[in-house]
Amino acid sequence: MAGTSSDKQTFDLSRQRIGSVYAKALLGAADDAGQTEVVLDEFGSLIHDVIAQRDDLRHVISGSILSEEQRIAVLDKAFGDKMNSVLLTFLKVVTQHDRQNCLREIYDAAVKLNNERLGLVEVTAKTATELPQELSDSLTASLKAKLGREVVLKSEVDPSVIGGLVLHVGDTVFDGSVANRLKQLRQKALETTARQAKASLERFTNSTQS
Repeated sequence: MAGTSSDKQTFDLSRQRIGSVYAKALLGAADDAGQTEVVLDEFGSLIHDVIAQRDDLRHVISGSILSEEQRIAVLDKAFGDKMNSVLLTFLKVVTQHDRQNCLREIYDAAVKLNNERLGLVEVTAKTATELPQELSDSLTASLKAKLGREVVLKSEVDPSVIGGLVLHVGDTVFDGSVANRLKQLRQKALETTARQAKASLERFTNSTQS
């Protein structure tokens, strides 16, 4: 039976909590080794360039087909001489604790925590088409002036936005999309129609009572 949205939300929150716990452990180990930037760069490449694009490797790392020992052997064979030792050891620990399906949440939490430590604000700009570099630079400068902090701008393409953009600054959303404006116009039109219908009904009722 399919899970409810409440189940999914609880599941997502659980994965985010796990991601936060493991992210702190990863940053602690990377800091101790003086390899924080390298570890985060390689972790990002693993998430975006390897796992996201290679189904075979993703299934091997995150799936339940192989045993723990076999998955660790695959990690050694695939990354042993290519990956930072701190990150490779961390991935083995994650595998030993059977949390390898939370790698994206761990990475997102680690980047967020590191940005906070550096005084950076991560902003996601969602647009219908890819944001041109010139506009991205201009937006970053405007946000920096507005927020008074250095900004890390991430771009996402979502055709449902239609036009304009949606900004996610931490937990706050600023929706300046065409889709949102159309939604507001539709809601306003429905409210106007409802008021007019009610007024017409009241005039009709009053006229029949007089």
